[in-house]
Amino acid sequence: MPQLIEKPQCDWLFKVTKQNSKQPERDQCLLAFFFGSACSTLEINRIQLKDVLSKSGKLTKLYTVRGAEREFYLSSERLREYLNQYLTYRVKNRIGLGNNPDQYRSLDPDTALFFSYQNRPFSIVRKHTSAGSDSYSCDALNRHIKMLLRNAGTESPSVLSGRRAFAVELHRQGYDIAHIHYMLGNKTLETTQRLLTTDPIVMGEVAKNAF
Repeated sequence: MPQLIEKPQCDWLFKVTKQNSKQPERDQCLLAFFFGSACSTLEINRIQLKDVLSKSGKLTKLYTVRGAEREFYLSSERLREYLNQYLTYRVKNRIGLGNNPDQYRSLDPDTALFFSYQNRPFSIVRKHTSAGSDSYSCDALNRHIKMLLRNAGTESPSVLSGRRAFAVELHRQGYDIAHIHYMLGNKTLETTQRLLTTDPIVMGEVAKNAF
């Protein structure tokens, strides 16, 4: 089970990242999607600029998660703030500029949202399985996220910790499992339930009443 990163730890993670990252605008925005979108790292890696930004330059209200059959509502004010800061950084540093300065804040809408330190998208690797199908992974982005978590003191960094934190926090607030399951996009309901039934607060209440 991936480590659950509680809110105080998450706040500390953002603080450390802002102070120590070479590109704090990019990395804080990346962490905002990691914890606030319920998307897997591969889904985050697949986000294109035109998914989150309209031609007029305004942030979109929702987008379809690439490779999945669900929509993500870009409604969190905190996430939108980090996203705007990162887009401003990209424009200022001329990262992924397009051909029209009057559209998409002068950025290329068909480029990835997140760029590596080399100012190119994080790579996605396609692997051909023995079963005859294709699988995709984003090892470079996974390593980068684990590094950010480790730098803030996370002992066992996992690329699934963001999704678990997202699910547990909503469940604590009283949201039903069906909606949480849809937002996570898990293939089985059991996978979502397993993330929630191991909530340490719930388990603590069970233990408290046992004796």
